[in-house]
Amino acid sequence: MSSSDATRGLRFYNKVAIVTGGCRGIGRGCVDVLAEHGGKIAVLDLDDEVGASFASVNTPGEIFYVHCNMTKEEEIKNAIELVVKKYGQLDCLVNNVGTHPGSKTIDELTVQSFRDFLNLNLVSNFTASKYALPYLRKSKGNIVNITSISAHSGTGLASSYCATKGGCLSLTKALAIDEAKHGVRVNCISPGCIDTPLMRSVEKASGNEMTEERLNFIGSLHTLNRVGQPREIGKACLFLAVDATFTTGEELMCTGGCELI
Repeated sequence: MSSSDATRGLRFYNKVAIVTGGCRGIGRGCVDVLAEHGGKIAVLDLDDEVGASFASVNTPGEIFYVHCNMTKEEEIKNAIELVVKKYGQLDCLVNNVGTHPGSKTIDELTVQSFRDFLNLNLVSNFTASKYALPYLRKSKGNIVNITSISAHSGTGLASSYCATKGGCLSLTKALAIDEAKHGVRVNCISPGCIDTPLMRSVEKASGNEMTEERLNFIGSLHTLNRVGQPREIGKACLFLAVDATFTTGEELMCTGGCELI
């Protein structure tokens, strides 16, 4: 088999991407899909145990783990420089890292907790974009931000989460305008309910055990009558990174149609 035969159909072949928070959940779905399409994928995360396991993943591409606290500016800057030094280029930044405080009224949230959520869910996106863009401009690359259906529709008992994701959506649109002159596209994906460890932990913290019945109920809130899987967001990420060459400043709704109900 020739090398061209081996790489045929690999849509991200020899491209380099950074995925923040890529050890599990939606981030892992993006990592797996991009690597399966031949990409060299750097995962910026804090889970060293999962990070070490990437070396043994059998994939057409490559997965490279970098221990990085996404609330620390210097660590983000150094991690991005390390990736570029290793691979010589950067083609895509996937700003995925984030968390959810669970169902809480504003009275139950402290001002400091809100600042902490802003720092992880939104400021990290700004910081990573700031330090990645000099390299993305050289490659005419792109940024994919992972936001949420909550970015524009709102969700009860999640004021701090909605605020951070709404900020991410606005950041996407504003950066798309600024970076167009450099040939850099900036888009975002707004998922609905995706079956991730974070979704399950939020459900548990709210007093809901993730039984099959509960999962089916959550699925029933979507037009497609099911929850999504992380790899489905990964496929959407691949589309935006590779195929959507005349698309920028857009929000791709990967919600299973939950906003239609």
